[in-house]
Amino acid sequence: MGRMRMAMAALLGAASLVVGGGAVASADQGESFFQFDSMTTVSGAALAPAVNDRGLIGGAKAWVITSGTGELDRDGHLHVSVVGLVIPVLNNTNPLTQFAAVVSCLTPRHGIVNLRTAPVPTGPAGNATIDTTVALPRGCHQPEVFVTSATGAWFARSNPEEEDED
Repeated sequence: MGRMRMAMAALLGAASLVVGGGAVASADQGESFFQFDSMTTVSGAALAPAVNDRGLIGGAKAWVITSGTGELDRDGHLHVSVVGLVIPVLNNTNPLTQFAAVVSCLTPRHGIVNLRTAPVPTGPAGNATIDTTVALPRGCHQPEVFVTSATGAWFARSNPEEEDED
């Protein structure tokens, strides 16, 4: 009887390793939820103290961007790359040392839910990569991604990809 229990324990242990390994593989390959290949920067009427439709305050000066791309998967993994996010009136430089991101979702129960990431380093050229995971709320739809200051003022907003028409 003791050998039978040991054999069952070994079998269950092996099965849990196979199942656990599969779960890790699927988490690494999360299904794409939202992608963007361009961003719109804050300017004009969107400048601080204005608050946008997602409840975020705009930066105090107009910004421009060379490129901004990103992807959010259904597991909450966020990857954002910005190049040349700068302020023209400051000789096309970025005065900050950190950028963060905000993932903004519309939800059936809570309306707008904004999830801020930890800040990442940037420099005068305004280049940064944000690669992190956020806890998406249940029912998240119409997501948008903002590049922000460490305190949450937004400088660039994702433009959703257009769907291919057949």
